[in-house]
Amino acid sequence: MKGLRSHFVFSRNQQNGVFLLVLIVLVLQGVYYFMDSNAGNAISAEDEEIERFQKQIDSIRTAKAAADTLKIFPFNPNYITDYRGYILGMNLEEIDRLHKYRAGDKWVNSA
Repeated sequence: MKGLRSHFVFSRNQQNGVFLLVLIVLVLQGVYYFMDSNAGNAISAEDEEIERFQKQIDSIRTAKAAADTLKIFPFNPNYITDYRGYILGMNLEEIDRLHKYRAGDKWVNSA
């Protein structure tokens, strides 16, 4: 027990040093705890301007993404007329081939 006790015996100067160290740690923690955390978060005019620009950039990106999306309209290729084939970009040979295929009572699978 004597060997174990020797590690916990401090001189008067060492006891004062440990006490001072604990006191400094407690004071620093108290300052950190009671310090107003919102004092540095005041919104300045520059921050408001940056937010306004960021919202404007976001709205431009949203509008561009909406414009870039293609809307796919469903259609049945079995009932394409000459006009509709022309609008879809088919040439006359393709349209005639489709009409000839349909004239044989065959169906285009458009699933």
